[in-house]
Amino acid sequence: MPIFKRREKRERQYRFPEWPRWRPVRWLRRVSQTGLAFPLFRVFYSVEISGRRHFRDLEEPCLIVSNHNMHMDQAMLLRAMPHSFRQRVAIAAAASDIYGNPVRGFFASLLGNAFPFSKQGSGIRESLEYMGLMLERHWNILLFPEGKLTVMGPTQKFKSGAARVAIESGRPVLPMRVDVTRPGILEGRWFPTPRAKVRVCIGPAIRFEPGTSSLEATLRLERAVLEA
Repeated sequence: MPIFKRREKRERQYRFPEWPRWRPVRWLRRVSQTGLAFPLFRVFYSVEISGRRHFRDLEEPCLIVSNHNMHMDQAMLLRAMPHSFRQRVAIAAAASDIYGNPVRGFFASLLGNAFPFSKQGSGIRESLEYMGLMLERHWNILLFPEGKLTVMGPTQKFKSGAARVAIESGRPVLPMRVDVTRPGILEGRWFPTPRAKVRVCIGPAIRFEPGTSSLEATLRLERAVLEA
């Protein structure tokens, strides 16, 4: 059975926030990111970016997959993206970790255009279906297939959700990787200290043929992120 159905009426069954995609909120997020958040991050983190050329011929909408090894890796990944591309990115955030706290959930949706993604139970299918709906609406989806944060790594085995969506949607997947080369205060290092150093690597996009097994696709995604 397909993990998402191409029906607009399916949206009514979801309890996902739609207001983060409203035009005034998108404008506020753009101003907050470029005028406040990114300049503030530059105070604490030096970011090296490689592989941005892979955005040039990237077909949108797409999935973006990354490892999840620091608290602010979403911001590092967004900052590494071209401005026009970044404006069409939505983040699949852990429902229990982020949206379990109403305040965290509100700011995740406001500043990161995030939506809750369930990691267990019946909510998994609903989350995957909503992701499919977002792709149909031409939103690029950033998600972390490890399913949990591991500060400073190592990278955990990927779960199959991202691969399943990539196979059934036929959309390309862009692998990205965040490496913390010098930890900062959010990684447990206290002041005084030089700025933390982070490297963001972007690999070539990959696609999966219909009929590809979710196991094979998951292993390919994990390898693509590690080799980005």
